[in-house]
Amino acid sequence: MLTGHPLCYSYRSMRHRQKPSNRYELFTCAWKGHALVGVGAATVTPADSTVVRELEGLRWHRCIRCDDWVPLEPSAPPVLDAVPPRDEIEVPLRGPALRDRYVLRLIAVDRAIHVIVLSALALVIFLFLGHRHTLQDDYDRIMSALTGGPGNPNSLHGFLGRFRHWFFANPAHLYEIGIAALAYAALEATEAVGLWYAKRWAEYLTFIATIVFIPLEIDELTRSITTLKVLTLVINVAIALYLLLAKRLFGLRGGHKAVLARRAELGGWAGIERGTVRPATVDAASGAGTRAVG
Repeated sequence: MLTGHPLCYSYRSMRHRQKPSNRYELFTCAWKGHALVGVGAATVTPADSTVVRELEGLRWHRCIRCDDWVPLEPSAPPVLDAVPPRDEIEVPLRGPALRDRYVLRLIAVDRAIHVIVLSALALVIFLFLGHRHTLQDDYDRIMSALTGGPGNPNSLHGFLGRFRHWFFANPAHLYEIGIAALAYAALEATEAVGLWYAKRWAEYLTFIATIVFIPLEIDELTRSITTLKVLTLVINVAIALYLLLAKRLFGLRGGHKAVLARRAELGGWAGIERGTVRPATVDAASGAGTRAVG
């Protein structure tokens, strides 16, 4: 069985002894499939052992994203003359670059939700302004039917009572609120698009736009505490800290150069070499496997 193979033993032993640090890679491969190299090659040489190995009639292909080894039967007939050289292989995102993509896109989704809510708010305000008098007549008739007569409008409470005050608000002020909501939605949309494509300028823009509103959110909490307000503050503080520290904005912790250096060290071929598990050897007497990592 494959589970008794030295390479399988070596890989399993390594995974059991240390907590997996490639969670994002494993998730991506579970979603998109493994990124295998040299599938269908006519020949495999020892120089290809970083990504492909032949053992006991099987070819073990290494996923260059998550470092898992996948056993496959040699292709017949072959579709490649040989395993492609490294300069012809596109290494998928892995390591810090892949983690950053997930986190930044999660923030982008948060911003996209803001865009939808703000745009809907602006639309409601403009529709209300365009049909204000008609809506007020309908509102008065509904309230009269519910209360059994005109009654005292000031006696209304709850949502219906608060909604009544919109009819007496300054139309110019409501128009300004709608414009502000649209402008903020445009800002959030710009952040979302930039973060989705991992643009450095979007990280700065999102950080500044986030910390500007944190004092206002704290001020709101001093007036009344609600679950939504607390959750909003926690999310925004977490986003600001992540961008400032993990993305090393404003030259912090070495700045963008340190980010690129870490990506080069843990991603690409350098990261693949760091995680390479050399073929294991098996003791003939005991059958125990040992491994060498290089």
